[in-house]
Amino acid sequence: MKNILYSLLAFCFLLIAGCDRNEMNLPKTKPMDEQSASTNTAEKDREQKNEFLKITREELDRLQQELDTLKAKAASASEAAKAKIESEIQEFQQQQQSLEAKWQTLKDEGSNAWRAVEKSFRESIETLRNAIRKVSTNRG
Repeated sequence: MKNILYSLLAFCFLLIAGCDRNEMNLPKTKPMDEQSASTNTAEKDREQKNEFLKITREELDRLQQELDTLKAKAASASEAAKAKIESEIQEFQQQQQSLEAKWQTLKDEGSNAWRAVEKSFRESIETLRNAIRKVSTNRG
């Protein structure tokens, strides 16, 4: 019986000695290469988002200038043309305000969700630009 007890005790010591206590309670982390790769990806994504926001901000500012130009044309147009242009301008301003709100939402978005809206946002800007130019050239 003593032999079994000593054997069991020896086995437990060997088992404990085989464990590396330094790694027991440490949190699992990614290797350094994976960590820097994910950091670089996040940084690259943030840069792409900032570039997108910069470009679309410039586009929205250009649209505002085109609307201002159209308003000036409306002021010098005949009364019938002026009324029609002004109603179209109001519609364009509503569309522009919607784009401004979307832009602000994209700006505040912290994750990659902005990519999902990127294409439709660009298309919306282009649609509004074409509509403004169409009215502008038809009335000019």
